[in-house]
Amino acid sequence: MANLRILGGKARGHTLTVPESARPSPVRLRKALFDYLRGRYPARGRFLDLYAGSGAVGLEAASEGFDATLVESNRRAVEVLRANARKLGLPVRIVPQAVERFLERAARGGERYDVVFLDPPYEDDLAGALARVLEAGLVPAGGHLILQHPSELHLPLGERRVYGSSALTIVEVDA
Repeated sequence: MANLRILGGKARGHTLTVPESARPSPVRLRKALFDYLRGRYPARGRFLDLYAGSGAVGLEAASEGFDATLVESNRRAVEVLRANARKLGLPVRIVPQAVERFLERAARGGERYDVVFLDPPYEDDLAGALARVLEAGLVPAGGHLILQHPSELHLPLGERRVYGSSALTIVEVDA
């Protein structure tokens, strides 16, 4: 397993263990993402990390002061997420469940998040994953839905930012 560091907030500089199954978000992308979010969420808010994998993004959000929920179905990755959260002393909610099932349950329960970040496996239908999250209605008007994807993918909505071989599509949800 590889290690990577938290870039900001109260756990800045601390290392994360990364499970073999994960493809951690690149440092440059994570830095740019949280620079963007700091300007839009000075009081922070609720952050949902779907397909959490290594937890690099969701744990970074918690370190930055967001109330973070991380959803991951891989059992080994969930064990590593829990260990990382304990080691860093970050109060996060870790949901060991498939994203599709979580979306159904969260939508029925009326859960809302200011920011939803998703980084599904790149071989998945990424546009479909983004649409499912939008349809679940978890992001209120003015909130943000952010998809990490390969830089060669162009989606017809939101703002696209490229960071090497990865990119972010940032969608501000309308009323």
